[in-house]
Amino acid sequence: MFLDFWKLAVFSLLHLAMACSGPGVQMSGVPGRKITVQGSDFAVYIRGERAQAVRTGFEFPARISDIFPKAAIAIEQISGCSVRASGMSGDAALIRAKLDCG
Repeated sequence: MFLDFWKLAVFSLLHLAMACSGPGVQMSGVPGRKITVQGSDFAVYIRGERAQAVRTGFEFPARISDIFPKAAIAIEQISGCSVRASGMSGDAALIRAKLDCG
């Protein structure tokens, strides 16, 4: 009984970890491109003038103040566009950005 609990717990954690490594609904069906910026790993998804960077590596502590600038660099390198100054939102795992491709 106790062992079954641990099997279920491990399975649940693995399932949760896999679910958290994908893009948000807005990027469904968009292929991601992997990139590493200053030791942080991201999968970047671009659709039109919107982008998402999903942090795929483990970092502790994962501070937004450290992650957002790295995510902006990752998005700019993948998209070839600039991230709008006020166009970033999200958390330390999923960062959304508005692009300026003009």
